[in-house]
Amino acid sequence: MKKKLLLFILPMLLFTAMLQSQTKVWDFGNDNTTWPGSAGVAVDTYVDQLVLVPGSGVTDFGKVNNSSADFSIFSGETYTAFQRFQMAGGSSPSGNLPTKRYLYFTVDGPCTVKIYFKTGSNGATRTLFVSDGVDLITDGSETTNDGTNGDLAILEGTYSSVSGGKLYVYNDPACNLYKIEVSGANVTTPTLGFDDKASPVSTNIKSIGNRIYVSNVKTSTEVNIYSITGALVKAFKTNTDTDFSFKTGLWIASVKTVEGQKAVKLVTQ
Repeated sequence: MKKKLLLFILPMLLFTAMLQSQTKVWDFGNDNTTWPGSAGVAVDTYVDQLVLVPGSGVTDFGKVNNSSADFSIFSGETYTAFQRFQMAGGSSPSGNLPTKRYLYFTVDGPCTVKIYFKTGSNGATRTLFVSDGVDLITDGSETTNDGTNGDLAILEGTYSSVSGGKLYVYNDPACNLYKIEVSGANVTTPTLGFDDKASPVSTNIKSIGNRIYVSNVKTSTEVNIYSITGALVKAFKTNTDTDFSFKTGLWIASVKTVEGQKAVKLVTQ
């Protein structure tokens, strides 16, 4: 009995360790297919579990264009890039919450955030921030044309909430981003339009073992299941309670009914 229990627990521990050790990377500097082009974005945009928020009246946030940077000037770093993600202006923060020109993502626990960035122009001292909207997690500055590190900087900070939350990346005034790394937690940013905490949706969805259960279905319900990278894995509609087996992994399930929509994190084993 003990041997069987051990054989059951060990894969779960290994699976949990694998999830916890993942590092999520958004490489603006070398990925020329994922991000907005030279025009940027004018509306909230979901890209690979990162949300770009231009804000009211902003039409050019997140412009990506050629601008090489070599971060090997920092000890132990080997990262180089050929293009930049432009914040294209300040984020006009109110306290520790940006109001425009910012990015955000959600995590499921404590993590380390590391950002490779460069100043804008005009000789100003420019600062990049990471916060949870209430408390500042870390900030860092660099001054244009001051002869230090080629105006490049690396910002790193630790987020300690055991339950995770939403993290914001913003600046004042404008900076250029090259890469963001998140390690120690899983990035679980739900697709735009879904809110699993404030939603009035009564339909429930949960996972037990290798099965997913949809219950308390009162009306036509649309279910979409995404991988943690944002890829749609399964989509269906149902008018009744249902359950089904599903492959092992960490997923984001969105549920949409006439009541509204919500997102729920699922783990199948």
